[in-house]
Amino acid sequence: MPTERTEHQRTEHALREVFDYISPGTNEGISFVISRLTDDLFTDSFLGGGDISLFTASGRRGVIRSQQSNGSTLDSAGGAPAQFPLTLELDLNSGEASGSWTLPNGIAQTSSFRLLFVKSAAGPKGNTLMFGSDSTSDDAAYSLTLVLI
Repeated sequence: MPTERTEHQRTEHALREVFDYISPGTNEGISFVISRLTDDLFTDSFLGGGDISLFTASGRRGVIRSQQSNGSTLDSAGGAPAQFPLTLELDLNSGEASGSWTLPNGIAQTSSFRLLFVKSAAGPKGNTLMFGSDSTSDDAAYSLTLVLI
């Protein structure tokens, strides 16, 4: 079982990989999928994703932000999932992710969570980096997957 120090080093390495990929501005971009799981699957848990290729240089590695991204919640009656816009920002310096969205029920929410690297995989479209949440500003569990395309 990895130590906390090893987990931190692996997360730092993954964040550096994202920075090395996006900072030159020559690659296609980064797609993301985020999941949020709470104690209420139908009210405020969701699955979302989109493009997170807007890079701003700052500090050692900078920040990436999403654009044109959406989330979906399940309908407890079995109807079609409800969609809503969401924004996500990932600070590549600190490993802190922050997001904001307004759920279909009209409730605006914001949250932040610290990334913990889980696994990487090479695919035909590019590297995939998977993260969990180490700590959160709310009671939800988050997972985040980045595809460097």
